[in-house]
Amino acid sequence: MFVLKQANRKTKPYLMTVIFDSTGIKASFSEEDKAMRFVSRGAAVQVSHALFTAYGQFYLVELDK
Repeated sequence: MFVLKQANRKTKPYLMTVIFDSTGIKASFSEEDKAMRFVSRGAAVQVSHALFTAYGQFYLVELDK
């Protein structure tokens, strides 16, 4: 499983929710235990690319099972 960590945030750096709507993209952040988990590395990469312009660089962090 993978989580996304925002490169520039010091507090609550992990992506928790993302909402894509007609007015744009809204994201919220949390600690690692509440972070959105991706089963597929490809899905995590696609979400990080979609968020790059508005929120900056994200890193994929692989979680141990």
